[in-house]
Amino acid sequence: MISNLANTDTGALVLIAAPGAGKTTRVPPAVLDAGLAELGSGDQQQGAQDDGRKSSRPGQIIVLQPRRVAARAAATRISDERGTKLGEETGYQVRHESKVSARTRIVICTEGVFLRRLQKDPMLENVAGVIFDEFHERNLDSDLALALVRQVRNELRPDLKIIVMSATLDAEPVSSYLSNCPVLQSPGRTYPVNIEYLASQPTASNIEQIVSDGVKKMLEKSDGHILAFLPGVGEIRKTQELLEAIAERDNLLLLPLFGDMPLEEQQRVLNASSQRKVVLATNIAETSLTIDGITAVVDSGLARINRLDPRLGLNRLGLERISQASADQRAGRAGRTASGDCLRLWTEREHKSMAAFSPPEIERVDLSECALQLLAWGEKDLQSFSWFQKPPTASLSRAIELLDRLDALENGRLTELGRKMAQLPLQPRLARLLIQGAESGHIRDTALCAALLSERDPLKRSAENSGAKHKSESDVMDRVWALNEFAEQGHKHSFAGELMVNPAKQILRAAEQLTKLVSEFKSINSDRKIDGSKSPDKEQANKTNKLEEKEAEEAVMRAIMVAFVDRICRRREPGGKTAIMVGGRGVRLA
Repeated sequence: MISNLANTDTGALVLIAAPGAGKTTRVPPAVLDAGLAELGSGDQQQGAQDDGRKSSRPGQIIVLQPRRVAARAAATRISDERGTKLGEETGYQVRHESKVSARTRIVICTEGVFLRRLQKDPMLENVAGVIFDEFHERNLDSDLALALVRQVRNELRPDLKIIVMSATLDAEPVSSYLSNCPVLQSPGRTYPVNIEYLASQPTASNIEQIVSDGVKKMLEKSDGHILAFLPGVGEIRKTQELLEAIAERDNLLLLPLFGDMPLEEQQRVLNASSQRKVVLATNIAETSLTIDGITAVVDSGLARINRLDPRLGLNRLGLERISQASADQRAGRAGRTASGDCLRLWTEREHKSMAAFSPPEIERVDLSECALQLLAWGEKDLQSFSWFQKPPTASLSRAIELLDRLDALENGRLTELGRKMAQLPLQPRLARLLIQGAESGHIRDTALCAALLSERDPLKRSAENSGAKHKSESDVMDRVWALNEFAEQGHKHSFAGELMVNPAKQILRAAEQLTKLVSEFKSINSDRKIDGSKSPDKEQANKTNKLEEKEAEEAVMRAIMVAFVDRICRRREPGGKTAIMVGGRGVRLA
């Protein structure tokens, strides 16, 4: 099947294969073993020596995954199946984490990581082919990556191979976009799944209790492992607590699965086990990942979906009802190796009113990061760019307007500041925030700011009104102080005690990476340090520390103001709760 790729005029292929058919873990090694990852030496298009014989050199196969967990799991699985060490023949690259070497031939990475590689290496000189996995999810980054790779192939690298894979994709538009390339169908083997709905609305008021009750029901009905879908980590943790007693009683292995888990904990979920497993997962288990032995699924029907938050001006994950297509994907997890059961925690009547498919991200998110990447790529007219699906004109116009407000553009062209912003794995507002803070000499605190605004809020929901010590008038700065306390003294002091440990650790890790990235820019000051040449008395030291804290707070607040310049407002009266924003919109302050 894969050998057909070498014989097509387009050098591209669309592969539709059922869940569990082996797309993710079998296609990349098949491309490698078929000799399709070899590159011509010297000129990519000629690749011939003086005697007329073609020489070749090993090239890489890049496999794009929408999620970090799936990228790491796929690389681990391929390495295990081929008897190689992870990071040698097969490796992965995700944000803040890399397991590759000079010998790596198959690199599984997230789409955002790949887009930044493209900016540094637009010819993809050592890449023989790019494989787009789970393309039906239609993330903005995957749409943009496909458009750019297609452009590279059409204009610079006719030898570059492209494979687009999915279980549920409408193949025709993709084939047409890729010069009418061939479409291959691989039906695979699936087993029937019995779908059960709730007869009426559940009596419990919270989703954790509803899912917990559903899991208990399926434990009695099914003999295999159980996979329960929940919208986020907080819901997973609470459901885990509700099920701990029955897990201990029945010797069940109760396992969470979400995007920020360490590789070792993630692998524990995927490994075979003689103990009966109950896996509590976010929608990362909907596609790509295979958990052997799952015979029952409990579906909450909820997920956190990326969408522009107009109040904040950033893309944020919000709690929403899933589509019918997502529900079918989730149910299919129970029919991979044998017939199974799926309990949907909503009524059949509700199901009929659910959207058939989730809209692609290009229709629902802020496009400023995408626009920034294209401008850094060299595109001058974003409206005429060859999109796979053209974005709404109004959304693209808003993106350009925002980049102009952030000083990333001047007369429609990227400024030096804009080029620096494009190098950071952040939404443009947060990239601007980080650079502004770094130039004032406060890299660490602004990196914490940028990281916590792009990650999950680390503060417990109850903390805002708990009477915990607040050090500033800013909710962002309160979290920065708490994160600094957490990093220096652990979880048991002051406001740091109100932080959730895993999100806090993730933010600190992300901030460290961002600090390293922005420190590489020229003309950026490093953090100012206290002059240690003198030994001031205690009173003078306290005054110095307070002055430095005040200076740091003002610098970070100014950086936030620059990043959210269109969110500045003026109170209607001193101390009042109503204000007027830039542009004249009235708002009520928290």
